[in-house]
Amino acid sequence: MVAAANDRADAVEITIPPRTEYVAMVRRVVSEVVARQAGVDVQRLEDLRVAVSEAVTNAIAAHAARRGAETIRIRCVRGPGRVEIGVYDRGGGFDPAAVPEPPEPDDPRRLEVEKGMGLWLMRVMADDASIASRRRGTEVRLVVHTSAG
Repeated sequence: MVAAANDRADAVEITIPPRTEYVAMVRRVVSEVVARQAGVDVQRLEDLRVAVSEAVTNAIAAHAARRGAETIRIRCVRGPGRVEIGVYDRGGGFDPAAVPEPPEPDDPRRLEVEKGMGLWLMRVMADDASIASRRRGTEVRLVVHTSAG
């Protein structure tokens, strides 16, 4: 787990069943938490919503692949100059380094890519994104820096 997120009393944490109908609810909760942080502009908030959606959708898919019914945990922590979101699943894990990078945005082959954009989107949409994955699950940490500090 992410030490910075675990030790904060002002964290907001939710757990959801591994079902896609909960992704929109997670986006709303994250939006509310982040919107209360001074210095987050609308575009950065939208970027983070996309990144969180990708992380949660990937977690749901990992649970589906294992036919797991354990909950997925999402933790939001506001701090000076930053907002951190953690998404924790109990899927089977994967090797993030083995996921190929998608073609560049101006590459015509990009139009042929239907899956596999999630990790790239998380890295592009957040100021900092890290993924730790093991057999017992995956932890995604997304950070957006704010002008408050």
